[in-house]
Amino acid sequence: MTVKIDFMKEEYAKLGIVFLLGIIAGLSYVAFFPSPETAVSPLFSPGAEGEVISLISSAKESIDIEVYVFTHYPLADALIDARGRGVNVRVILEPRLEDNTANERLFGYLSANGIDVRWASLTFTLTHSKFMIIDGKKVLVGSINFSKNAMTKNREAAVIFTGSEVSSFIDVFEGDWRIAS
Repeated sequence: MTVKIDFMKEEYAKLGIVFLLGIIAGLSYVAFFPSPETAVSPLFSPGAEGEVISLISSAKESIDIEVYVFTHYPLADALIDARGRGVNVRVILEPRLEDNTANERLFGYLSANGIDVRWASLTFTLTHSKFMIIDGKKVLVGSINFSKNAMTKNREAAVIFTGSEVSSFIDVFEGDWRIAS
């Protein structure tokens, strides 16, 4: 019995050392390779227009937008200004609105001003997404369409976030961009 107890103590001691080394390795990894934390900021409308334009204006490399309704020209003009600064701008719009006239006009306006714009694929019943990716590092996502009512009259809610979760939005946008027309 004594031999068995000594053996068990020895095994527990080994496990304790392995456990302790694991904790030390984990803490060292966190200390030397910290994971980027997600930062989240809420955005509400009415009153969101200035913040959305500011976000567009902050872009240095790219802006990718997938949105159901886009009819608000101040946002379109901010995108055109961004393109003028050398920012790559791509937009996916939903083609199947009940009255799509305003979306079609804005599609033409963006296209005529050098913005790469496509109609969402018919693969989905609707593309009801409402998100914007800035420089592959920041995402605006929520209920906010890019319409005057969404910016100035409706109660809308969204968040702007940074962090590793941005990659999921990039993957979805790139997939949707490939199948858009």
